[in-house]
Amino acid sequence: MNSKINLRLLAALMLAAALPLCVLGAPLGDAVTDLPPEESSGEGEKEVQTKPSPTDPFNITETLAQILKVTKGHKEEFKNEFRGNVDYNSLNRTLIPVKFPKSKEARLQQLAQDLTTYSVLLKHVDKEYPGKSIVTELKAALPRLITKIKRAMRTADHVVALTSSQELQLLKELESLDSYHRKMMAHGVLSSLHDFLVEWKRELTKRRVRKTQISDRHETEAD
Repeated sequence: MNSKINLRLLAALMLAAALPLCVLGAPLGDAVTDLPPEESSGEGEKEVQTKPSPTDPFNITETLAQILKVTKGHKEEFKNEFRGNVDYNSLNRTLIPVKFPKSKEARLQQLAQDLTTYSVLLKHVDKEYPGKSIVTELKAALPRLITKIKRAMRTADHVVALTSSQELQLLKELESLDSYHRKMMAHGVLSSLHDFLVEWKRELTKRRVRKTQISDRHETEAD
């Protein structure tokens, strides 16, 4: 994909991803860092639940791992489709730059908001590859993950869906591409989403381990 198209689409993506965060004036920098666990109703949950961790009571990290089992097969599917004629590494794999805000509440909001944007982008992938199993699974899995993240937040209403005009603008930019670049963008969405989930799983796991170590150390000192 040429640089002009890349820049135009990146601008549209960043606009769509950032605007909702500004709509309600969410206080990202001052958000509370330690959140008490909330009860989960379990409504709409279909995946098999593992025992929640005290530092991850909503199994967000585990759910990320489950979704990664779906997205990891995309690279092989891409290679099978293009049979070496297109390099997988040529795809734009950073459609939405990964950001890790300082506070826990802000991190959860950022993760949920970016996943909301990816949910819209999947509509483009679905249109280019109707019935593709990986897309079907992701369309079901992402909303469940977003719901879990919101349950872990104090200000879940700060995570808002793209407005119809934002969604239209984003998808219109993708539709304006020629057939080849539409397919490349569809694959770019899947590869970018995979890398996005990998980075977030690594970050959340690192923080969970650190929190567990601190908790264990405090218990040891108290004995």
